[in-house]
Amino acid sequence: MYPNASLYEDIFQRLSESQRTLLVAHQNPDGDAIGSVLALSQFLDKTIGENHIFCLTIPAPSFSFLPTIERIKTNPLILKKIEFDTIVVLDSGDLEYSGIKPHLQELKYSPQILNIDHHPTNDYFGHINLVETDAASTTDILFRIFNHNRFRISKDIATCLLTGIITDTGSFSNLATTPQAISNASELLINGARAKDIINNALTKQSIGVLKLWGRAFSRLIKNNHTNIAITVVTQKDFKECKVENESAEGIANFLNNLNGAKAVLVLKEQSDGTIKGSLRTTRDNIDVSKLARVLGGGGHKKAAGFTIKGKIEETKSGWKIV
Repeated sequence: MYPNASLYEDIFQRLSESQRTLLVAHQNPDGDAIGSVLALSQFLDKTIGENHIFCLTIPAPSFSFLPTIERIKTNPLILKKIEFDTIVVLDSGDLEYSGIKPHLQELKYSPQILNIDHHPTNDYFGHINLVETDAASTTDILFRIFNHNRFRISKDIATCLLTGIITDTGSFSNLATTPQAISNASELLINGARAKDIINNALTKQSIGVLKLWGRAFSRLIKNNHTNIAITVVTQKDFKECKVENESAEGIANFLNNLNGAKAVLVLKEQSDGTIKGSLRTTRDNIDVSKLARVLGGGGHKKAAGFTIKGKIEETKSGWKIV
């Protein structure tokens, strides 16, 4: 019996009866955000209403293998063109990160907002909030909802759900890995989830340009002796010269997470809109990187967090600086 069983039932019924549903993945979506919206969309395809998917930024090419990913739209005008009765925000700690906050304020109708997430920094922005910090991923929570309500999970839905679990646990190698996550992943494999596709695409398949980009990040890696944090940077110039998109830097922080001799890792990535995205990771039980992320206006988990600040990254005689 799940502790939130009654809420699972309420959410399942609400979604089953919704006439027009918008599913929202946070900007710069990872495997969990993408897997969540795609899995839930395919569930909604079997209900009475219509559903649409929105993400402010285009998903990385490494997720193009996922079924129905072509349905993700990046134009926020969809919120004005269709009067949604339900908006489901998945894997986002706040409305700002989801990318729809300013657009919600302009709406002439009042949709019910459903917030499903596993981040401990979630600010409970929804009319209905399902935040389970013990879950390995948001797709892990969706599996619980489907399982409790005895919904039969298809192979495609299983693949989307497993993508979120595998990517958020670093292929079952980081501290987000729990016995429940492993058990749920096993059930998804039984249901036909294509683990080989996930590993070959979302985890290991990289282009020459991406590898060149990562090489630049590795070559700039330094350790701050005062904080004992290993830091590296990626600039817009790097993206252009390596001929890759910004999403290609996703995964560098996870890769460096097992670095010896540092308490934590910080990867600073210059964005095209004049901001810098920071990704924090640690494997230490006594370190909480989400505290630092919150100070800088971000959030996340104890072992994995992020933030966004205004500025640019420049190389000086004394090293890389934020200006």
